[in-house]
Order: sequence, then structure tokens, then C-alpha cells
Amino acid sequence: MTDLSVRLFCLPYAGASARMYEAWARELAPSIVVTPVELPGRGSRANERPVAGTEALLRDLTAFVTRFCDRPFALFGHGLGALLAYEIAARLEWRHDRVAERLYVSGQGAPRSEAGVDELSRLPHEPFLDRVRELYGSARRTFADPEAIGRLLPLMRADFAIAEAYRARAEDVLHCPITALGGRGDASADRARLAGWWAHTRRHCRVRMLPGDHLFPHTAGEQVTDMLAADLNGPGGFLPGGGPVRAYAPLAGRRG
Repeated sequence: MTDLSVRLFCLPYAGASARMYEAWARELAPSIVVTPVELPGRGSRANERPVAGTEALLRDLTAFVTRFCDRPFALFGHGLGALLAYEIAARLEWRHDRVAERLYVSGQGAPRSEAGVDELSRLPHEPFLDRVRELYGSARRTFADPEAIGRLLPLMRADFAIAEAYRARAEDVLHCPITALGGRGDASADRARLAGWWAHTRRHCRVRMLPGDHLFPHTAGEQVTDMLAADLNGPGGFLPGGGPVRAYAPLAGRRG
């Protein structure tokens, strides 16, 4: 019997563990194989030291994803995870000739190509904590616990620094569709910022706004998984209305 399942790699937001996707694995199985991608220093990799530097982290995560590319695949990332998922998708295309069925970028505007002014990671402790509480409004109780603050804030500061340091390259244009998701109450990733992802694909880019703040994948999880099931369970390559994305001739000038 032919296996028609698709693998969905899921990357977490700043400070979070990929365990946040465990419920999705149960809800979407067996046709969608949810594969959480854990960053060093948290969750199932809590005993490992966090990787220093964006490039080292991406090498680590891309190697993990590459090992599990045993069937058609898609990537989902929220916040920092969206930037990491995008970069992993680009590396899989250009270095391994593996094109994703779809990239889901959630709660994160399109990557910048130039330095920005919003450097949350450099703020002093109290202003940093205030901004985190504002951003992660639905998890406000977590940041009222001194023990949780002591455990999470250093990790979050490091994660925000990675996101702020990341710069997209003009030639990093994917050959898979992109779906950009945002919470209607999340000012950090409004529709206009999400729409900027269109510049990073040669296919189509769809923007969907869901109820909730920055952490809407937790509060509107059922709507997200319903969308994933509808997209990835479609016949003929798992994408509604079209066949699978195939290999292509790499563009000149792309990094090797």
C-alpha cells in the first residue's frame, strides 16, 4: 500500500520548546506526520548547551530536517521558528534539491535584508520583561512567576538576538507556496508585514488572520490544524488544486 502521508516539520517561537506541537501530532496523524524540530537547550534537548550563533544553529537544525526528509514535506514555524523554517527550506532547495510542499510562517513578518532599529534583545531587564509581557499577552501569568522569569528570559533574549541578526538574501526565493499566519491582536505581525512574504516565493503567498494575540497557535490551535489538514491532505501532491512541486534548475549566483 502506497504511503500518501506528508511530514510537517514544526519549529517553536522564542523561548519555547517544540513540545508545543505534540497535540498537533495526535490530531493530524496518520496522514500528516508532525515532526517537532527542537532547538538545543530546551525540551527533549534540554541537556545540551544552546548553540552560539545563527549559522551554527541553522546547520544543526538543517541536518536534523534533512535526515527525516523521507516523504513529501512541509515546514511550519512561529515567531523565530518562522525565520528558521524559511532558511531551512532555502537550504534544502539549493543544497539538497528538496522542495517543500508548503512553508507556513506564523506570527512573523517577512525577514529584513537590512539592519532594523527594533532590538528587543538589547533592552535592560525591566523594559525587556515589559515588552515580552506585552508580546506574549495570553501567557502573562507565566511572566509573573519569578522562577519562570529566571529560567525563560535568558533563553528568550538569546532567541530574539538570533531573529534580530537574521538577514534575508535577495536570491533566497523559494519554489514552494507560502502561507503567512497572524493573530488579529498581534501588532508585531500585522497583515501588511505578513504580506511581505510574497517576495520570498516564486509560487503564491496567502495571508490568513486568526483570532488571538501573538500566541494564537495555542488559543486558535484547532483552526490552525484544520487549515493544515485541508492543505496537506489534498490529492495529487498534497496541495489543493495542483500537483507536487518538483526540482528545478538552480539560479546562478545562489550560495553553495
